[in-house]
Amino acid sequence: MLFPLFTSAPLAPDSVAACAAIKCLLAYTHGLEDCAIDVEITDGVVILTGMASSEPAARHATSIAANFTSSRVICTLQITSPSSLA
Repeated sequence: MLFPLFTSAPLAPDSVAACAAIKCLLAYTHGLEDCAIDVEITDGVVILTGMASSEPAARHATSIAANFTSSRVICTLQITSPSSLA
């Protein structure tokens, strides 16, 4: 038999693990190879910083983060040419 867990506060997800998982997803996603994206989770909000090679790449990274966490995502990625990321 299963018993429900009663608590007065909601359980917080492990933001360190979620941050690492999103970074890994972004690092190995086709189309984002030329991007340098860092991920931070603060107060349940995912913040993407760094550089993206194009506007579609930045939108794709934002979509991946939002779909993974179901949380609000703030994207402050700067768009730059792939050659300047190296």
